[in-house]
This record gives sequence, structure tokens and C-alpha cells, in this order.
Amino acid sequence: MRDISQDMQVLQEGMAKLGLQLEGSQELQFASYIREIYLFNDTYRLVGAEGREFIVKHLLDSLSAVSYFRELLASSSSQVRMCDVGSGAGLPGIPLAIMLRDTPISLIERSGRRAGFLRNAMALCNLDSRLEVIERDLSEVDARFGVVTFRAFHPLTDIIRPVGAILAEGGSVCAYKGRTDSLGEELAAVGTLVEEGKGGSVLGWHHTIVPLEVPFLEASRNLCVLQKITR
Repeated sequence: MRDISQDMQVLQEGMAKLGLQLEGSQELQFASYIREIYLFNDTYRLVGAEGREFIVKHLLDSLSAVSYFRELLASSSSQVRMCDVGSGAGLPGIPLAIMLRDTPISLIERSGRRAGFLRNAMALCNLDSRLEVIERDLSEVDARFGVVTFRAFHPLTDIIRPVGAILAEGGSVCAYKGRTDSLGEELAAVGTLVEEGKGGSVLGWHHTIVPLEVPFLEASRNLCVLQKITR
């Protein structure tokens, strides 16, 4: 079995920089998840990095928004159901689930092989009581979620309508994105997309850009938060 002690050290140092603390059970969950990624990465082409690069670019990147998600979830008067669209290797859904202990999360993944990986990883991490895998194309999902998130999935203009279709009333779309200049271009394009709502109203999107600091990563990262508006 691969030695992941250095990977866990990088993860712990990075999480300390994010102001996040790990309990013993959470350390075991992350260790199980990392091992499972490495075990099946070549077979399923889950991520394009291993070792320190995987920890920084994938795990710490996913975890960089935990504080924001905690505030967002705490502001709701009822339990919020989250989903990770195009979950793939379970990023950011599984790391978020480890840290957001009271939040049910659905992992939407249309690939049968990757969906199988996700189910196995959930079980190994003892997350299967709060997580579920929805093995469908996004267009086929009929559930509604208070928070919809994704990383490295599609440009906003390509995904905003199908994502909007699964967003609960008053919910938020939280997209992990890169530089603000390229994000600005995406948002400008989204601004030209409107759709007719019930009663002839027109639905648009209000956005907020939340800067993210990913430990040990020099690249710019942002969380783009979109909410439906009627005008």
C-alpha cells in the first residue's frame, strides 16, 4: 500500500492555513479517500495529479470554500441539500462532506464506472449515510437542491440552464473558477441569457465573486455564487 504520510502532512498544513481543524475520524476519512483515488486513478482517469500536486490542486482547492459554505448553510432556516455536479472523482463533494458533517450531499455523475468508484469511496469513508450518487446526466435529474456546486465542469453559459433547473427556490449555484478576467467574460455571457418564467416573468442571475485562497497554490481561484432573480 502506498505511503501517504507526506500527503497527509501537506493536507494538514494546508487546512491549518485555511483555519480548519481535523478530528481523528476526519483524518481517517481523508486518508481512505486519498488511498482510493490513488488505487483507481490509472483505471478510471480520475485526476491528472498525485502526491503534493493532488493535495494542493484538488483537495485543498475543494476545501478552500468550506468557510463560505458553512456561513451559507448556517443562514438557512432549514436543512439545505447540496449537490456536486459532474462529480467525477468526488471533487469537491467528498471533501466537503467530510467537513460539513450535517449536510446531505448528492454526487451527480453520468459515467457508470466513476459512479461505481464514488459509491465505493463513500462506503470506505463512512459517508454513505449522508451522501448519495445520482448516476444520470444532469438533464435527467429531477431533484431540487439548495446549493449546487461544481469544479472544472463547463463554462457557465453551457451549464447555467440545466443547473438552474435543479436549483431550489432561493438556492445558490457555487462554481469554483479561476482568474477574475476570464470569469468576467463568462459572467458577461451569462448576463445575455434569460428565460421566461411562470406568469411571463423573466429570470436572470445575480452573482457574487468570493475570492478563495488555496494554500501552496499561486494561481488565482474564486467561487462564483449565482442566485436566480426575477425582473
